[in-house]
Amino acid sequence: MLDFDQLNMDYANEDFYALQLEVGDKCYQGCIYCYMNAVAETKNELTDEIISAVLADAKELGFSTIEWLGGEPLLRQNIFWFMEEAKELGLKNNMWTGGLPFADLKTVDKTAELCENGYISIHLSTLNPELYKIFHPQREADDIAVILRGIEHLLKIGYLPAQILNSVTFTGLQTADDLIATMEFFYHEYQIQTSINVYHTYLRPGYSQEELLKFVPKPEEVQKVYNRYRDLVKADNLPMNCVNKQYCATTVAVLNNGFVTPCATIREEKVGMNVKDGSFRNIVSTHRDYLSFRELKAEQNLPAGCQKCGMKSQCWGCRSRSYAAGNGLYGKDPRCFRS
Repeated sequence: MLDFDQLNMDYANEDFYALQLEVGDKCYQGCIYCYMNAVAETKNELTDEIISAVLADAKELGFSTIEWLGGEPLLRQNIFWFMEEAKELGLKNNMWTGGLPFADLKTVDKTAELCENGYISIHLSTLNPELYKIFHPQREADDIAVILRGIEHLLKIGYLPAQILNSVTFTGLQTADDLIATMEFFYHEYQIQTSINVYHTYLRPGYSQEELLKFVPKPEEVQKVYNRYRDLVKADNLPMNCVNKQYCATTVAVLNNGFVTPCATIREEKVGMNVKDGSFRNIVSTHRDYLSFRELKAEQNLPAGCQKCGMKSQCWGCRSRSYAAGNGLYGKDPRCFRS
């Protein structure tokens, strides 16, 4: 779970809270909307030496939390060894998994043990078997039951619902009503909340820009999802990010190809910002303002719509969606229905 006191303190002090660490791009869930083009067989992964060095640097730089990402991080053979290493450094482990490795209940047990003070995020955007197969053409709808059994085992061994998220991706292939049904099921059946991600328009191999338009949900559908979720969890306001801007400004990502960016969904490859060529510590120290969106902390630098929005204290739109749409890191979030 997020430590909001620490998060807000880090934001105020211009420090860092979380490191998103992509250990590799291997994943067999095959989501057709995947923002980072995960593959069935590894193409890019960080070496063991780089991961250990990055963890040590993260501790020295004052990070408190590691977000383990892939691909599917639980397919990394020695992932638990690295999570142990992070824990020994005093870093909190958060796991982001598609959920399929939880078919092995021993994997569930070990993940829960190492994420004791953190959270586990699982990815299941729909409970509709036909729609699941559209989202994951190489998989079978039986995956739904596998993922749900893993979640139920987590709860059975005492892992708290407040430490579990269902991270969904909302695309134009899905109706708002279907996503709402999924969110309501997780909330009512398991007391698990949802992290809502709205599609990022990156060019995926095999798709033209025109074909990608089918993944873009309509603004009224996005609004319907957010309004229902607000009512469901009794939250007065929800930022258009998957988390608030305080998290965005205090998070740094190391991608599976070694590049360092402000967020794992920002696939930017800047010269001089790769941990294969230089230390993570030096990269963060040198490019601190870029990585923390420091420019956006000044209200006059927010996108015009954000400047007038009543949620500007906790939201500045999704920087990744702006970047993916060609508006740059500091432009308007094209999926925001509020501005």
